[in-house]
Amino acid sequence: MLVFNDRHFMRHISMPTLREFTQQHQINPRLSINWEAAADTLHALIGQNLDQLEETLSQGGLDAEERKALEHDLMLWHDDLRRAHCMSNAQALQEFRSICADDPMALTAFENRTEREIALWMLAFRDKAFRDAELHLAFQAKSNGKFWKKHLIPAGLTLSNEREKLDQFCDEVTKLYKKVGAGKSSHVEVSERAKDESVQVTIYVEGPVTAIAHFEQSNFTRVTTRIALETALVYHPKLGIVESIVKGGAKNHAAVLQLFGEHVLGQKIEPEEIEKKAFRLNALRDGMLSPTVDWSEFGVEKVRLRRAKFSPIGKAGVAVHVEATPEMDKPDAAQEALETLKITHSFEADYSLDSATLIVYMQADAKGKYPHFSFGVQSMGSSTIKNLSDKNQSIAQAVLKALDVIEAEDAPDGFDAEELKVA
Repeated sequence: MLVFNDRHFMRHISMPTLREFTQQHQINPRLSINWEAAADTLHALIGQNLDQLEETLSQGGLDAEERKALEHDLMLWHDDLRRAHCMSNAQALQEFRSICADDPMALTAFENRTEREIALWMLAFRDKAFRDAELHLAFQAKSNGKFWKKHLIPAGLTLSNEREKLDQFCDEVTKLYKKVGAGKSSHVEVSERAKDESVQVTIYVEGPVTAIAHFEQSNFTRVTTRIALETALVYHPKLGIVESIVKGGAKNHAAVLQLFGEHVLGQKIEPEEIEKKAFRLNALRDGMLSPTVDWSEFGVEKVRLRRAKFSPIGKAGVAVHVEATPEMDKPDAAQEALETLKITHSFEADYSLDSATLIVYMQADAKGKYPHFSFGVQSMGSSTIKNLSDKNQSIAQAVLKALDVIEAEDAPDGFDAEELKVA
């Protein structure tokens, strides 16, 4: 769904799960639903109740306080369903299972439920665990991006849980953003990841005044708001690594890390930046145009170059973006580039591959379909591999190693391509 529709989402939820979620939700006292009615009518009954509440807002007659409360409850209902929708995927499910590994009630609730239903159940009954997973995946989505850096600091340090120290850290970070118009308000959240024992500190700072256009009571208007500026750090105590997402460049990264050491770790730290290792993307051309890898040993049917960006080597010029169809048996982006650029004889010498999107087709399932996933890589060392499930992350690393894009020692800790090979 490009635009989230809560009614469409609800139609994919079984009635027992939807009933549990609805009865736990803040909006429930405003609803009048006969839960003993036929199960196939209950989705419509919930929708009708919500329509009536929205009509109450448009008809007027409510005092300011009651209107604000009703608007908030309706917003919360829609937003919670949207959050559950965003966490209805294999990666989120892995996080939920990891967090709830010692929670028999949760593990029992996961049985015979779809990803959407598990996300709703977690939001209703394990909201802290849901939020921890949500924050972690939000960080993962931005790692390797423009504002992400990784540093080495001492291992085995303990983060303070004292609210006073966390608030001091939050206040000091807020001051860094004042030069770009940030306000005084801020909010901090601390979450732990059971899988690797890492700890994430997420800070929201009141951003500069922004004007937005919207509709209020069916009337078009403009309002001013302050969108939160997000800053986050993840500390891995076993590895002595801290990842940070900070806006404002290297100077702000250094400042936030020093504040993190002073207020949260309780000591001065001297972070050593871990440089990204560049990807040898030009090796993809040989791998795509003259394939030699036996993908079957990894359980993979085929690997194709879905998208590619080529730049002229050694001279000013215009970068060329090439995109191929996702169909497995069609020419990929490397083959399309040969045809489009019309320089087959000097393709390798004249153009450098700066970024690429690889699509990996797994071997056919019982229905004869080829499950697939894709990930992006850039020559400077950034990638979207962290956004994949743990299994697909390992497969992606194996693909890059097999295509000579990375060396074996450049693969992440714990990666073993031999474990992926099938008999």
